[in-house]
Amino acid sequence: MNPACQVFCVGNAVADVLARPVEGLPPPGKNQGLDEVALGPGGNSINTGIALARLGVSVAVAAPLGDDRLGQMIRDVLRAEGVNDSNVVTLRGAKTSVSVILVQDSGERRILHFRGANEAFADCHLDWKLAEGAKVFFYASAFALPAFDGPALERSMMRAKQLDCLTALNTCWDIHDRWLPLIRPALAYTDIIMPNLDEGLKLTGEREAPGIARCLRELGAKTVVVKLGPAGCYVEGPEGSFVSPGFRVDARDTTGAGDCFAAGFLAALCRGDDLKQAARFANAAGALCTLGMGGADSAPTRKQVEEFLERQGQIVRER
Repeated sequence: MNPACQVFCVGNAVADVLARPVEGLPPPGKNQGLDEVALGPGGNSINTGIALARLGVSVAVAAPLGDDRLGQMIRDVLRAEGVNDSNVVTLRGAKTSVSVILVQDSGERRILHFRGANEAFADCHLDWKLAEGAKVFFYASAFALPAFDGPALERSMMRAKQLDCLTALNTCWDIHDRWLPLIRPALAYTDIIMPNLDEGLKLTGEREAPGIARCLRELGAKTVVVKLGPAGCYVEGPEGSFVSPGFRVDARDTTGAGDCFAAGFLAALCRGDDLKQAARFANAAGALCTLGMGGADSAPTRKQVEEFLERQGQIVRER
């Protein structure tokens, strides 16, 4: 069988409007200058899909778009990047989701979000033929797609396991503060889960990465990758645990860094790397993403990641 992709990446799609620097809002009736403004593709599945393609992985994305110019813009970028967009669905009468991202000088962000077409996207929209023969089924947007959370996520992860995919799950911030009950049933079918430290606290009540990992593994997840931002990541699985240190860079914008981290991790696994190699590669991909504006637009290529690791004194295994 010739698989349609190595990674079937499912999640939200967003048009990102980024402005920098914004340390605070001006008073009513006043304005303030900006150094940079950008419009580009965003959302977890779009950022991760484009990052995977740039890292040399064949990827198909399943995500919702509105019937509008912003949706067409995102589709055009996906095609230009070599991403299979056959399961990117246009929902008639819906508007494409938009995030207005206010970026501070430090690279941290404040986000104003319109959910749009992401409101209605669910497992019924998935083309499962794309997952047949794929190495990885990646759900990139837990808590960001309300119709996909809960039973739909459990069904999808279970079906992906039946197709012999490695299943991976990325968590987002749950603005409705529901957290663990929505994803707990799916954890029995989850090979890898990737929360950050704040999300892990909300999911488990634990403040430190080892405690987060222990709780999520007790609930069924096989391997837990806790993203620690510039400090790197903590990984715990059946064969043990380790910390993979991060890289210090002069971050301009942290938008999409977690998505590029996930793409780096999955790309390394698709090439046959072990968890330690995957974590190192993912840390580098996430760090490089922060050097530009926007998540997808700043996603690094495989060559850029490997050259960065060489400059950092890291050994890159020849393939």
